[in-house]
Amino acid sequence: MKIVHVLGSALIVVCCLAAEPTWNPADAAKEAEQDIRAGNIKFYWAGSIASRPVGVPFEVAKNYPKANAGIGCVTNDIPLRERQEEYARRYNEKVYAYITQKH
Repeated sequence: MKIVHVLGSALIVVCCLAAEPTWNPADAAKEAEQDIRAGNIKFYWAGSIASRPVGVPFEVAKNYPKANAGIGCVTNDIPLRERQEEYARRYNEKVYAYITQKH
């Protein structure tokens, strides 16, 4: 029984630490800078049927890990989708500027 309690607690901690971004576009550049400093280079993709990297060339983004900014799910929450895409655009622009300056 104790193992179940320990595993349940660990699951809660993991869920809290792996929380989604705020989707507040104002936070995107700051969060991109944090990921760059941590060496966690990725690009956000969005779209329902055919996802795409937001605001950066496909040929560049496909070489990095893909983060979800509303991929493949259908929702009626249009304001959420708009925030996700704007967040992704700002985040991706910051990361793209970093990798193009770096190389």
